[in-house]
Amino acid sequence: MAKNGYKKIANSADTEAVSFVSLLLFGWMETVFKTGNQRTLEETDFLPLAKENTSCFATERLQTKWNDEISKCKGNGKKPKLWKSLIMMLSVKEVMVLISLAVLHTLCRILEPFLLGYFMVLLLSAESHHNYLLYGCALAMFINGLIRSFGAHQFGYKCEVVAVRITSALKGLVYLKVSHNK
Repeated sequence: MAKNGYKKIANSADTEAVSFVSLLLFGWMETVFKTGNQRTLEETDFLPLAKENTSCFATERLQTKWNDEISKCKGNGKKPKLWKSLIMMLSVKEVMVLISLAVLHTLCRILEPFLLGYFMVLLLSAESHHNYLLYGCALAMFINGLIRSFGAHQFGYKCEVVAVRITSALKGLVYLKVSHNK
């Protein structure tokens, strides 16, 4: 234990598994909040970033892809395009996750009116033996809305992470160009 009763946060190898509710409610950040309440937070108070989320890694990756694009275009006699390098900077896994989340969200949006229509048909029918179907349809509508919401939020989050990574890489590339020209 350090001074003032502060205990340094351990890295990911030493951390205990946190529950799903704790992850949703930021319970895993409780020690950081308590430390920030007692004193000014320092960089060592936080867990280290993963290598692929650092601006240095993103800049190096973009620089490599940009150099590849320049060398490829010199052979073809075409003008290199920075947007192609940015697209090539994304991993196949990231693209597949984004596509699958978008498809999931779209399928749930398409399914919603069909479930609602079927629910209305069951409500308007005069037969009373459809009660279990009504409950099942209502449950299916709830689950569909939950999945659609989850897909939309995850898609937005993943897009934001990719956007921050691309922005960071572009800023780093500009910084490298400006610092080398001085």
